[in-house]
Amino acid sequence: MKTTSILTIALVAFSFSATHADNSVIYLEATETEELMAKDGQKVTVHGETAGAGKSSSGTNFVNFKGGEFYLVTFKSDLNLFPEGEPADLYDGKRLAVTGVMSIYQGKPQFKLTSPDQIRILEAGEEFPPKQGTPKVEIKPKADPPKTPAPEAKPEDKSKPRPPVDPSEYFK
Repeated sequence: MKTTSILTIALVAFSFSATHADNSVIYLEATETEELMAKDGQKVTVHGETAGAGKSSSGTNFVNFKGGEFYLVTFKSDLNLFPEGEPADLYDGKRLAVTGVMSIYQGKPQFKLTSPDQIRILEAGEEFPPKQGTPKVEIKPKADPPKTPAPEAKPEDKSKPRPPVDPSEYFK
């Protein structure tokens, strides 16, 4: 039982570190519904064109994306954080890049929009996602290791001979 728990913890830690070790941004298109669903609970940047924003009778704003099931939801309690206007009015019919934590609601991927800082309106013709340039790796010739003086020989302690080690004491 302990081995299984430790193994499970190790696998979870490894998968988390492998996914997020380089702090790279995950970019997904709003039309990639299955991929978006697979990122539940993860921070991602979703990009695409919006179509069909609206407001509920309770004041909640929704912004839907073309060609997929992804949408943004902003609750009435967060609307005061949008000084330029409500998201349903500001972002309908725009090309956006939105960063947030993916959640699934009634089988559809969504972001809870709580700040205008989460959204970037993309310019016409702007290439998105940005191309990830591969960093140049400079290959340096191997340098000879520094020469260190040989360690001085220590005088042997001949006062008491040590008995041999019984392995049964350590390996039970």
